[in-house]
Amino acid sequence: MTKLLIGKTGEGKTKEIIDHANAALKDLKGNIVFINESNESLLELNHDIRYINISEFPVNSSNEFIAFLYGLMGSNYDIEKIYLDGILNLYIMTPEEICVWLDKINLLGTKHNVYFEITLSYNGEIPECLSKFLQ
Repeated sequence: MTKLLIGKTGEGKTKEIIDHANAALKDLKGNIVFINESNESLLELNHDIRYINISEFPVNSSNEFIAFLYGLMGSNYDIEKIYLDGILNLYIMTPEEICVWLDKINLLGTKHNVYFEITLSYNGEIPECLSKFLQ
């Protein structure tokens, strides 16, 4: 399953996703991974959550990021939830490309039984293809 948190810049999506990740630790048997584009949120997360600053890795496109996720999940079968904050700020994509990318993420999560929660700063009209990821 993939859940998308959409809002304008500065609306508190990062705080919300951090709260969700910290709260998920109470009910989870497996591992949680939190991926961000900087070390900004590191101190706000519970120390039991694996924090990854994606800018420290040579991941240069949205497709390379998906390959990175496959490698991450292939090396740790205990991952149950992955939180992605600000990742879509790194890769310039059209709304249609974002939808295709999210479909790939959702397929990956479904295939390997991993829940994804992703923040997206979006100031325009929300494309219809994103509505299936809003809960």
